[in-house]
Amino acid sequence: MIQLLRIAAITNIGQHRRRNEDSMLVGTKIYAGTSMDVPQVFDTQSPPVILAVADGIGGSVAGDIASSEVMLCLARPPCPDGEEKLTERILQSAASLQNIVRKNPALDGMGTTLAGVLCLKKDLIIFSCGDSRVYLGSPHHHLTQMTRDHSVIQEMIEAGTLTEQKARSHPLGHIITSSLSGGKHRLPPDIRISKTDAMPGSRLIICTDGVWDYGGEEFIEAARSGDPETAAFNILHICYQAGAPDNITLIIADLQ
Repeated sequence: MIQLLRIAAITNIGQHRRRNEDSMLVGTKIYAGTSMDVPQVFDTQSPPVILAVADGIGGSVAGDIASSEVMLCLARPPCPDGEEKLTERILQSAASLQNIVRKNPALDGMGTTLAGVLCLKKDLIIFSCGDSRVYLGSPHHHLTQMTRDHSVIQEMIEAGTLTEQKARSHPLGHIITSSLSGGKHRLPPDIRISKTDAMPGSRLIICTDGVWDYGGEEFIEAARSGDPETAAFNILHICYQAGAPDNITLIIADLQ
């Protein structure tokens, strides 16, 4: 059972994007359309609390609007207290995007990924749609990817037609197969939800693809080391060393 969470979070525009289309949520605090140079550190928080990131789909219209709108829906009180209410809230956020497009057809096609964790005292409810990810570090520092990407690359890996070693340089690397979106041709989102025990001493890492895709093995090592603030700062530095071609958003939470 967990009583408190120590949290650090950062969102950064990167080196090659005109704007930050990522958004993030810590409890009821939303960060959207901003760029930080150092992590934001939060006072310890008690469950239930939602931690989430959203990556506005690059190349589509208004990805930043889509990602921030989904965060607004998730932040609305009361905090969901289980899988059913969490799923309802995520579906409501998708419906909200559709309503925005109805009112402003120029935004047809707007969309975003989503990944996060609903932290309860006894359980962690992990959710995702798209290729943003959740990792869970054990008290012994082993790091496990808890989400499965909605992506063409992931489907090819699972079909045995592509190795993980070749996946990072594949030209279809950033094509996702599901998202939260609005528009005439939108498909219902495939929201993946799983549950695991909330173990004191564990570490959550929630991030967009601008982190995991460009941080490589150094990201994995940095994610396991130091306190949440130090780890988040080191990961930002690693992404910049790799050129930071994408927006960078990351939440790290230690469970106590």
